[in-house]
Amino acid sequence: MNDKKIIYINLDGFSYSYFERIKKNGGLQRLCTLAQEGMLFKNLYSGLVSITNPMQSAILSGAWSNKTHNFYQHYDPVTRKVIKHFRTFDAENIAEVFVKNKKKVVSIHQFMLENNPCREGEFDCAYIKANALRSTYLERFSILKKLILKEPVKSGDKYFVYDEFPDLVALYIDDLDSLGHNNDYDGYPKRHSQEERFKDIEKRLKGIETELVSLVDLCKAEGIYDEVIILVTTDHGMTPFFGKSMLHELIREINALGIKADTPDTVDDGTQVVALPYTIECSLYYQKPLPDDKEEQLTTLLNSLDYIEMVFPKYRMIDEFGFDEQGPQFLLSPKYGLHFYHRDLDEEYFGASHDSFDETSQHIFGLLLGGSVLPSECDEKIYAIDLLPSVLKHASGLIMKDATGKVFKNWFM
Repeated sequence: MNDKKIIYINLDGFSYSYFERIKKNGGLQRLCTLAQEGMLFKNLYSGLVSITNPMQSAILSGAWSNKTHNFYQHYDPVTRKVIKHFRTFDAENIAEVFVKNKKKVVSIHQFMLENNPCREGEFDCAYIKANALRSTYLERFSILKKLILKEPVKSGDKYFVYDEFPDLVALYIDDLDSLGHNNDYDGYPKRHSQEERFKDIEKRLKGIETELVSLVDLCKAEGIYDEVIILVTTDHGMTPFFGKSMLHELIREINALGIKADTPDTVDDGTQVVALPYTIECSLYYQKPLPDDKEEQLTTLLNSLDYIEMVFPKYRMIDEFGFDEQGPQFLLSPKYGLHFYHRDLDEEYFGASHDSFDETSQHIFGLLLGGSVLPSECDEKIYAIDLLPSVLKHASGLIMKDATGKVFKNWFM
């Protein structure tokens, strides 16, 4: 059997809740029809912490932060500084595996592969960006279509024509994420209500749907559909939040136990616990070890607070979510609509982010297409790190050496 080519499309911020709601209202019918040709993942989940760079690297390597060492940020009690992880990516990724095996790779805006290993101007391992300064899904899908049609594509200052479709093409689209955060984006203003913003997201999803259908039609017309596996997925969903931050209330409650808690910018020699917020969630680090009785009091307090939905102690994050040892003693996910952001939100607008354990952030969209994909719906609970190890194994028999995701063989014929 000849190796399959892989087209990996990441639609950043595509919450499964979007798909369910629009489908229920009669929308995205062409995407639903397309899904009947492939495998729709109905129970696919992101991980901890569900933020773009950590989750993009997790998907690309099939591994959590104990391998990638990216969970966005951590507090270092020695230097008393917050260490941002940016594009830290220490696990072997799928593009590196292909390059190591003399296969051709193209990354279209998949930034976690930029210079790791894809580079501008390298034919066998090209990094390609659209010409537009702030490109959208249209310009990026256009590059993918040019690759299929064997038309020139620009990488850096060079133009390449691929007479044979590359072995791996990774395409990154961030329209849904930008809109989901309720930013000013591509002619859409910041909105006052969730309903207004959802209409924007629905409209953009219809455009993306058109491109996905067009892509599949083009693959069939060019005779490569049976030779490719197309994975369409995302890194996380999106959860709204409103009004007052609970950060200072949390710190007050901890201090009331006789445990001195501070934010990183106010740490002093007496600080025992450091509260490091993300946007929605908050992590707690020990500046100095707590006595057993105080740790027990803290644990009891955190589990009793009515504004916290989930308390993740360090051992659980490590055991269940493959978390980096440098992670916090506790990760706190608030109830829907609440947040631990470093400031209160303007009451005139709502905010939205995805560092949340709410279903709207954790439950994500995923779809497999291609001639070798078994047409069905997958109801089994799977995680984002399971996707590419399974696809890679079927496509070429290769593995990523740091991958810890499960390999599912029953997705394919």
